[in-house]
This record gives sequence, structure tokens and C-alpha cells, in this order.
Amino acid sequence: MYSQEKRLKNNIAILGGSFNPIHNGHLELAITAYESFPVSKVLIIPNYSTYYKEDAGKDATSDRVEMVKLAIKDYPYMEFSDIEIRRAGVTYTIDTIEELLNDDPSLKIYFIIGGDSLEYIDKWKRAEELLSKVTILTAVRDDVDTRKSRELIADLESRYVNSDIRLMDMKGVVISSSDIRNRVMAGISIEGLVPPEVESYILNNGLYKNQEK
Repeated sequence: MYSQEKRLKNNIAILGGSFNPIHNGHLELAITAYESFPVSKVLIIPNYSTYYKEDAGKDATSDRVEMVKLAIKDYPYMEFSDIEIRRAGVTYTIDTIEELLNDDPSLKIYFIIGGDSLEYIDKWKRAEELLSKVTILTAVRDDVDTRKSRELIADLESRYVNSDIRLMDMKGVVISSSDIRNRVMAGISIEGLVPPEVESYILNNGLYKNQEK
């Protein structure tokens, strides 16, 4: 783990997603990135879109934001950002990266993704520009996943010569937001899958009870 003295103020990591809801797997990604790379903070950036139906009768974005804030409150190096929510509409990662760099061109950005996203990151909007502007941190869960990811990285770095892709060991962490929503709908406990404050928020506010899978 990097000491505070070795962390560079302008090095930041970003973890984006719908966070519907944020769960312990998301937190483990952010923690691992912080512990493994010399970043000063990890921005948690919920996107604008949501799985809720428009007529769900809830301010879904507000719920997701509140759950993120509850989940990261005990991690001083994690910071909520509403940059994509403020932009609204359809938003792309490259737009977020460019906005951050326009505000502070000195930033070095580490962008955190799950291992599955690595398979199609070259299909993302303006992928070549994105890969040239950030260092990708991708999670691997086991030896098979590691071998597969190394092959994907070799292919991507051969095609995108300015790319920089690193692996993060996330063995044993297999949690999905959709599984959590399905558990809530089925009345199955989500204890241990999300922070206790997030679990309480979901249950106290009746989230996901009437949502489609």
C-alpha cells in the first residue's frame, strides 16, 4: 500500500456506474485501486440513467445518490461526484474524462472497470481517445480471469499504442446490483452484500419491491 507521502495530489481514480444499489463489490474496487496505486482520492460517479421505471413514483436518482453517500462516508479518500447527473441525458465516459481534464489539465486519471467491461471497452464511444487519456484499472477474480484479461490487454495495447491497462486482484468478490435487487424483491436478505447503512436505506424506503428484474 502506498504511503500518504507517495500519493500524488493530481492522481485520481474514478469508479462510475449506475450504483443501483452501490454494494460491497463496488467498495472493494475503490479500496483496491486506492491501496494499489498512488492516487489521492477515488471519485464515485453515478450515471444519470437508472433501472427504475419512469412511473415508479420515486426519485430514483436521489435514492442512488444517497446510498452512495452512505456507503462511502467512512472512507475519507472516496468522494461522491455528480458530474454525470448534472450533465443529464445520455452520457459517455469520454465526456466525463474530458470535462475533468478541462477543469484541471494536470490530472492523471485512473479509470476503474470490472473485468467483463474490458472485453468491449474498444466499442465504447471514442475508445481510442479514452484509452489515451486514462490508465485503465481492471479487476480480475481468479487465475482463469487473469489469463484471459492479460490476453485482452495485450490485444488492446497492440491496437491502441497509447493505452495503459493494469490488473487489480479482486479474488472472491462476486456481487451484482441486479442480484441484490432480485433478492429484495424475493424477500431474501442482502446482509453482507451492501454496507449496513445502505441495507437500512433500501429496506426503510421500500426500494426495489415493485421493480421489474
